[in-house]
Amino acid sequence: MKITHKILIAAAVAAIVCFCLPVTAKDAAEAPPAIEDLDEQELIDIVKSDASYTDKLKACRGLRIRGTVKSVPALADMLTDPKLSHIARYALEPMPYPAAGKALRDAVAGATGKQKAGLAASLGYRRDKKAVRVLAPLLNDADAEVAQAAAAALGRIATPGAVKKLFACKADGAEGIEPAVAEALLAAAGRLNADGKIEAAADIYAKLSTKNWPTYICTGAFYGLAEAKPEDRPELLLKAIGGDDLLFREIAASLVGETSGAEDTKTYADALPSLSPEAQVALLRGLMMREDPVARPAVVKAVENSDPAVQAAAVKALSVLGTADDVPMLAARLDGSDAGLADAANYALTVMQGEGADAAMAAAVGPALAPVRAKLLELLANRRAEQALPLAMASLSHDDAQVRMAALRALPPLAGSEQAPGLLQALYNAKDGAERTAAERVLVAVAGREGETLLPVVLDALDKAGVESSVSLLHVVARVGGDKALKTVLASLNSKKEPISDEAVRVLSDWPTFDAAPHLLELAKSEALNRHVLGLRGYVRLAGNAPSGKEKIEMLKKATALAKRPEEKRVVLGAWGALPATQSLEALKPALDDAEVRQEAAAAILAVADKLAKNPKAKPAAAKALELVVQKAQDENMKNRAKDLLGRMR
Repeated sequence: MKITHKILIAAAVAAIVCFCLPVTAKDAAEAPPAIEDLDEQELIDIVKSDASYTDKLKACRGLRIRGTVKSVPALADMLTDPKLSHIARYALEPMPYPAAGKALRDAVAGATGKQKAGLAASLGYRRDKKAVRVLAPLLNDADAEVAQAAAAALGRIATPGAVKKLFACKADGAEGIEPAVAEALLAAAGRLNADGKIEAAADIYAKLSTKNWPTYICTGAFYGLAEAKPEDRPELLLKAIGGDDLLFREIAASLVGETSGAEDTKTYADALPSLSPEAQVALLRGLMMREDPVARPAVVKAVENSDPAVQAAAVKALSVLGTADDVPMLAARLDGSDAGLADAANYALTVMQGEGADAAMAAAVGPALAPVRAKLLELLANRRAEQALPLAMASLSHDDAQVRMAALRALPPLAGSEQAPGLLQALYNAKDGAERTAAERVLVAVAGREGETLLPVVLDALDKAGVESSVSLLHVVARVGGDKALKTVLASLNSKKEPISDEAVRVLSDWPTFDAAPHLLELAKSEALNRHVLGLRGYVRLAGNAPSGKEKIEMLKKATALAKRPEEKRVVLGAWGALPATQSLEALKPALDDAEVRQEAAAAILAVADKLAKNPKAKPAAAKALELVVQKAQDENMKNRAKDLLGRMR
């Protein structure tokens, strides 16, 4: 009986037994083993039989793990079968027996196409040195896939003979496989380097670094050469940095930054003055990335270079390499006389770490000219330096507006209630609107953090402040919030100074808590247009915060009665449209007769009806309102939407 039939019968019997009887631990132990777990001879028998492709695949998997030289002949016979060659190769590839390699080599002669390419790949996988004589002719194979596979295999084998054949192929200009040959040579160098054959690897890398090869190969070889021979790396990188090829200059600068070693750092630093300005900029970037303090003296010296680009690159490098001793020199370059240099100095002082950096910047503030002082204040604030707060507060009375503004910009995240008196004085002394607004922002920020603890100081200041300062202080009071703050704003509504009373109206109209609602309603009843409009809008806004739906409805009814102009009516209609209640529909329907707001009323009805459509009790009222939209709306789109919604409700 054939093996396939035996397997099928065994499987059928096992299935019947499993179906009819409960499975026990004993049964499981006695179950037939999976094909992959059979012994070597059984696997060989399957390979040699007329078993299915799947069974042969499983057998080859088993032989890949447990196969010995005994299984090689059976697998070798499969290598000539285009349908089975690849699974035989899978089993043979890892076998450490010379016979396995010979079987693969011998099969090449009778193979074609993908089968031949696969055999070449397997020989490369094995790094079979004897395969070089078989693979080399394939570099000229008419099938590009075969030629490319041969090149890749020779690159993996990486013997002197394999490398020689690849270079010869490149010299012959074999059409179509140049990229594969180049990549194979790069791979060969990598293999040799990993195997400790440094000189051989370096020789290949050096040959591939020339412009005769694709750019990606050249750059890869350059990286490889720098890695393979670290003792020659500084000379290699400096030559590239000083050369005319911009790509290699950038790569070399990156490699300066990616490698380490104090001795090499000194070599690079010593070479810095001898390079062209462009090369110095690149090397300074590499030294910055390297982060080795050995380079600092040379970088500091480069700050005095006559070329602006070199100066800027050196200054930027001090962001990493610099110390507190470099701060005065960097601060002096913040004056803006050279924008590029100022930006680089600003970056360096922002990023610089290390003991004493903050203290050195703070010490530089005192003697600095106004533009530099302003920049230093900003830097110290951004660094959250402990010196930033006292220096900024001291700078609020500076003669120069630029310095005062820089101090005010620095203070919002830093100041607290202790600084409130000084901030209030800055508000009183503000020379223009911009400065006053900046002082106000600081006080508002403090109020947001300190809350009601700040209120007594602010209220006392409000009693003494002029008109413009009082307007700003109302915003501070509003930021504090609470009952006392609200009473203060309400009192300011009656100020005889119009700017103050007008600002109090605006502040009240934006009040966030519901306790302002009655006062906004009173404003909405005012005959004065500004008070009426702002009061009504604020009242409608707070209606959305009402504790219950009933209160919302009552508030919106009052707002509806008070709305006079189309603009105000639209605000109220929008609020009704956001309230899904039948009362909203009743309030909205009359507005369909008002030509000035008919479209807004129709849109609001559609919004409410859509939300009520799933409520059986509310559906009749929604339908009636939609029918009115169909009758009275002038916009055809509105009518069609109403009809569509009616159709879905019925």
